[in-house]
Amino acid sequence: MSGADMAAPLEIRNSPTGKIFPAFGPFLIGGIFAFGALQGVASGADGGHVLWIALLSVALLGLGFFIARGAFDTSVKVTLNSQGFRDARAGDVLVPWEKVQSVRLASGGKGAAMLNFELTEEPPDAIKYSAANAFGIMPFGKTTVHMEISSLDVRGQEIVDAVKEFAPHVVVRR
Repeated sequence: MSGADMAAPLEIRNSPTGKIFPAFGPFLIGGIFAFGALQGVASGADGGHVLWIALLSVALLGLGFFIARGAFDTSVKVTLNSQGFRDARAGDVLVPWEKVQSVRLASGGKGAAMLNFELTEEPPDAIKYSAANAFGIMPFGKTTVHMEISSLDVRGQEIVDAVKEFAPHVVVRR
């Protein structure tokens, strides 16, 4: 067995902070609208306007809860091992390293937000048509799999290092 076969798989989970911080905005704005609706009721404002403000508040608070709930999801989202990589958010299909030509860390400011895997052929339909890989249905980059990583508990460079370890033939693009 080679060294890559002996390497332990890299299992990546959601980052709690990657899910909680984006939820603060809707919570804050929803709270402000709720306070405004209560003020409107207390001052005897037109019921129709107060109802719209209350509904908007409920919708924003619901959005905040929807975003924040991902912080408590501790299941494995991405797995890299000696066979290939699998993203549970994008079809949960194994992509063998033999089909991967290159990987590129697409940087988004302070940290990398996306990994782009260039394949030798089109990805399986389960990946291509998943919501997580919406870019895959665009007419360009038909052999590219996009993996969002800003909400995961590892940095992009750690994933790139794992790719180099498991699949030394894969070209790392900058």
